[in-house]
Amino acid sequence: MKKTRKLTFKEVLMQLEKYLRNERHLLIMVGFSLVMSTIFTILAPIYTKNITNSLADSVAQGADVNFPFIGRQIIILVVLYFLSAGFTFYATRKTSFLSQLMIKRLREDIQDKLNRLPLNYLDSCERGDLLSRVTNDCSTLSGALEGNATQILVQGTTIIGIIVMMFVLSVKLSLIFLVVLPLSFLILQMITKKTQVLFRRQQRELGDLNGLIEEVYSGHLIVKSFNYEEEASDRFEDINKRFFTSYLRSRFFSGLTTPLMKLVNNLGYIAICVAGGIFVVKGSFTIGGIQAFLIYANDIASPIASISNNFNNIQAGAAAAERILDFLKNDEELPDHPIQELDSSNIEGNIEFAHVEFGYVPERMLFHDVSLKASPGQVMAVVGPSGAGKTTLVNLLMRFYEINSGVISLENKNIQELSRNNLRSAFGMVLQDTWLFDGTIAENIAYGKTGASREDVIRAAKKAQCHDFIKKLPLGYDTIIGGDFTSLSEGECQLLAIARTIIADPAVLILDEATSSVDTRTELLITKAMEEMMKGKTTFIIAHRLFTIKNADQIIFMMDGDIKEVGSHDELMAQDGLYANLYLSASDH
Repeated sequence: MKKTRKLTFKEVLMQLEKYLRNERHLLIMVGFSLVMSTIFTILAPIYTKNITNSLADSVAQGADVNFPFIGRQIIILVVLYFLSAGFTFYATRKTSFLSQLMIKRLREDIQDKLNRLPLNYLDSCERGDLLSRVTNDCSTLSGALEGNATQILVQGTTIIGIIVMMFVLSVKLSLIFLVVLPLSFLILQMITKKTQVLFRRQQRELGDLNGLIEEVYSGHLIVKSFNYEEEASDRFEDINKRFFTSYLRSRFFSGLTTPLMKLVNNLGYIAICVAGGIFVVKGSFTIGGIQAFLIYANDIASPIASISNNFNNIQAGAAAAERILDFLKNDEELPDHPIQELDSSNIEGNIEFAHVEFGYVPERMLFHDVSLKASPGQVMAVVGPSGAGKTTLVNLLMRFYEINSGVISLENKNIQELSRNNLRSAFGMVLQDTWLFDGTIAENIAYGKTGASREDVIRAAKKAQCHDFIKKLPLGYDTIIGGDFTSLSEGECQLLAIARTIIADPAVLILDEATSSVDTRTELLITKAMEEMMKGKTTFIIAHRLFTIKNADQIIFMMDGDIKEVGSHDELMAQDGLYANLYLSASDH
């Protein structure tokens, strides 16, 4: 995974802002609504002041209470609060929409990124951590934006408006209060700097925890068969303890914010009460005025405390956003610059490797000078010990990895001059590790061909020898199977994967020990179907059980990334070389 420097909170916000650039009209409306809501809210204490002053004057002068005036002030107060609530509702609803729109676009970018990442990234990263970034981190960011960001915007505009009205009422009292206000934000900044690191660590520990859970769950049979439960539990307990510690530390420091902010604000509140009382006694300030100012002082304490609480969750969201943005910065596959294009209907299967060199890391080459040719319709079996480079040969042919030097050609066209989509449309693969998705059996088979009809699906299933067992299922081809295939045996899943390749009808077949997961009887049936399917198609078979490839046109024996021997079974046996030695030593020939 590509290492990048940690982003600051401001940089995270700036990078997230680009996901809403096309929604500026809504942002303007939200801003306008927040301003209007703030204006109506902060005007209310002025009318409260008028009511209090009117009552105080009536008492002081011994006059009757001016009920018509007070009634008008109360009506205005009610209208102001209703208008404020209406604008706040609109702003909250639209902010929720914008936050979810941002998350939606982020998830789309993540999905697009996954499609563009090179295979070596997916091979090297921990799947659980990757899933955590796509799911947990997106959910954490969504929660932070949905509720907390909206509140921060509302409370932030409220604070600004209240400060303005404080100065309108009394410059002296406002200056007293502003001595305290910067101290509140200084405390907030200091705690934020500390908690940002802790929330970042918390999300990382959560990713490690999900990685371990995914690892143990996917390999639960191996874990149990090797009595590894206790060790797995110890690893889980260690990571879980680290996550628990990170979580508590982040919550401890973030929890300090509210009481410290309240302490500072209460000190300011006391100072205002004392100073305001002196001003009232001296006659330079009215009782209604001090009442309104105290309302403002109390009102500003509430949004500051609210911001401090919400900002803790925002910090967690920022840490999650940073992990997502870090993932989106990973290097992608080299962009396609197609110079040529293959007509899939005219592909015969001419394939050539010419002096190919390749290494997963530049300083350690695996292929040194690999050259081979496959003519149309030939069956090419690739054999050799583990780590010889058999699967790598296929990965290079399909441009899952890019070669360091040399040329690989299909139909006499350099595959690096073709788009990956155009190139891969010529191939069909059946891998040793079966992959099926949550859906019906028919949908899984039809995955190999866009717009496949039910007749196409049944025809392919019959060729793959899986029609009979499908018909015995409760819903036949409409039976739902899960991603873990618990309703089917491993062999039946492999048969469905073979049917999916058959329906695609590709020009070139790649079979990576495609019958390894089925029993002997089923293997014989599939082999017969494969022989029929392979007629006229160039086929690469990566084989471990050597008796399955005795009839191959060419057998390529690889070792240490080099092609050591090439020939038919009889030719290689006659040479009495590496292949013959491997064949004679095998237990299944």
